[in-house]
Amino acid sequence: MKIHKAIEFAALAHKTQLRKSTEVPYIVHLFEVSIILAQNNASEDVICAGILHDTLEDTKTTKQELIENFGKYITSLVCGNSENKSLTWEERKEETLRYLSETATREELFVACADKLSNIRSLQYDYVKWGDGLWGHFKRGYDKQKWYYTSLINALKNISHTKMYEEFKEIVNKVFFK
Repeated sequence: MKIHKAIEFAALAHKTQLRKSTEVPYIVHLFEVSIILAQNNASEDVICAGILHDTLEDTKTTKQELIENFGKYITSLVCGNSENKSLTWEERKEETLRYLSETATREELFVACADKLSNIRSLQYDYVKWGDGLWGHFKRGYDKQKWYYTSLINALKNISHTKMYEEFKEIVNKVFFK
């Protein structure tokens, strides 16, 4: 029931959004994150947080709305996976890497890894389609993306025993070290 509510909430919150440079509804990414989490034996609350992980960052949803609908625990997992959009891209990514390396709980690492795995799968798929032209779709091109994704391998190492981490690491290496 909680997962259904999270799907509905996220679908409405992200209803007009599409995946970067595609016509694919954004909710597809959130479904993939939830599937990855389920395949890695995450709890229902962690799966809900995975579905909701971009609501604070990318929609008009407030922290209070999440608390009222999903409670403080799920909201804390979402907060742990939300970037401060007032910072530059580089500052946001450095803050994320520092948080994941030093502070994040196992559950927050699960949500982050599932999110990043879904993103790198999309990059791999899009690279096959567009080749090196893919990097032109990003404000920060190949070098910055490579820095971020390779840094994530280390930042997520505390869950290196999981299938999702191993797949993430494998795809990062395929995409950036062809």
